[in-house]
Amino acid sequence: MGLAKLNFNRRNVQCIGSAVERMNESSPRIYLDNAATSWPKLASATQAAIEFIEQCGATSGRGSYRSAQLADRWLTDARIAVARLLNASNPSCIALCNSGTHALNAALHGLLREGDHVVTTAMEHNSVLRPLAQFMSTGRITLSVVDCDANGAVDSSKLQSVICDKTRWIVIGHASNVTGAVQAIEPIAKIAQARKIGLMVDASQTLGYLPIDVKALGIDVLAAAGHKGLRAWSGTGLLYVSPPYQTELRPLMTGGTGSASELIDVWPSWPQSVEVGNLNLPGIVSVAVAAREADTSQAWRALLRELLSGLRAMPGVTLVGAEESETMIPVVSVIVDGWDSHDLASVLDANFGIETRAGLHCAALVHNFTGTSAGGTLRLSLGHNATTADVQAVLNALRCITGNDENADTEK
Repeated sequence: MGLAKLNFNRRNVQCIGSAVERMNESSPRIYLDNAATSWPKLASATQAAIEFIEQCGATSGRGSYRSAQLADRWLTDARIAVARLLNASNPSCIALCNSGTHALNAALHGLLREGDHVVTTAMEHNSVLRPLAQFMSTGRITLSVVDCDANGAVDSSKLQSVICDKTRWIVIGHASNVTGAVQAIEPIAKIAQARKIGLMVDASQTLGYLPIDVKALGIDVLAAAGHKGLRAWSGTGLLYVSPPYQTELRPLMTGGTGSASELIDVWPSWPQSVEVGNLNLPGIVSVAVAAREADTSQAWRALLRELLSGLRAMPGVTLVGAEESETMIPVVSVIVDGWDSHDLASVLDANFGIETRAGLHCAALVHNFTGTSAGGTLRLSLGHNATTADVQAVLNALRCITGNDENADTEK
């Protein structure tokens, strides 16, 4: 239902009007779209990146002069920090990318072969689903998409039921960017290992929020954004590839690598098979610092409980998929009776200074199982810097909008 069609009662209008009167240019910005990108970024990572720009500015692999060597060291530092964060066997397992989408596409284009059968799920982001759909439409692969439940999670037994002799890869997200549900990786890894199938994990929503041990979890390939839970700069991502698959990865792009410049018929080896062209060194500096200082203590979980509790107690507001805060990342979706999600996000922004995300969130298939395919959801995603004041502000705003504000004037 569009905003123009809404039938406001007097209580709603008075409450929202009072909120507008209270707002001014100095009102705090309440940012609840960390699932898209974190804000604010980690201050130490930003400072290091700025100092690099101001004092060095060189690129990696393009010279032997002092500032170029400094750029090389930052690239190495980033590999080391990410490898330690993931408990990778060696820093050489890490390639630096310009986004999670870049990392996923580099892995999918690089490792899938003609005739492969691939298994994925309905909870995936379009960065997984769209490349796989294109491969299937051109006959390069066959594809099975396993249904998820209303929480956005997948039963490993359902996944196992579609595996066949030609299955070469299982590609799965670590958590839903719509419901916040964390997918159990261990049972899926056991299936993959028993059948000698590669396991590729999209950790864009969990990196920096949850501890991730690629060896303990049995992950062969992991792709992630650097600018979400890790709090590095935008334009950053990373790709972990275990040693057995590194020599198999074909380059997504070819061009300058800073080596073997005399050759035009060259097949770059890992990680240059991913790191083609001039790299985003300021972003990589921010990744190095952010990975080194990553906070996976899950201190945000208390705020998540507070948010879920307040939403559950609010008439007219329905939580989408959220069942248990202990098995979620700080991503919550809701629908509100009588409201289109985009209209609701606009009102929260314009009248309350609360920035949220509305719609399908680049993950359309999961909405078929959460019952929200028509208009999507309003997504509230907390970050490391969220406060109880932020949580109470959005709860109070939703109470106001839905007529549940005890402080609002009642209609006489």
